[in-house]
Amino acid sequence: MKKISTYLFAASVGLLSLTACSGDDNAPTTEPQPTNHLLGQWKLNTMSVTSYENGEVVQQNIDTPVGSQITWEYDFKADNKVDYYMAIPSAGFEEKGSGTYTRTGNTLTMTINDEAQSFEISKSDADNLHLKMTEEEVDGDITYKDEIEQKFIRK
Repeated sequence: MKKISTYLFAASVGLLSLTACSGDDNAPTTEPQPTNHLLGQWKLNTMSVTSYENGEVVQQNIDTPVGSQITWEYDFKADNKVDYYMAIPSAGFEEKGSGTYTRTGNTLTMTINDEAQSFEISKSDADNLHLKMTEEEVDGDITYKDEIEQKFIRK
């Protein structure tokens, strides 16, 4: 009986020493890379537009569904290329093509047809991409300003 107890004790010590390896404790930890939710295909779902004249709100539309009135799609690639498609059927307008993009923090700059346009990314997750932009123009003594937020959903 004493031999069996000795063998069980020796086997237990042997098994415990295998699981308590100190080499694993010194492995460097690495921060996981954040997921780039921008990559992939996006379709415009709603838009918000606030228009100002000399600082006064003259029109405001919040989260207006685009439905079949406007088709606006982006396909962001890992090599910083973007494909786009835009159509306004009632106006007989349709355009598609490619360009490039860069992202710095919450600023997204797309260059299409040698024209750069910057957006503020107000939301970016697995299913939503919200892009904000402001356009301002002065005509005589009137300053016109539009604040636009486009809300895309993953296609």
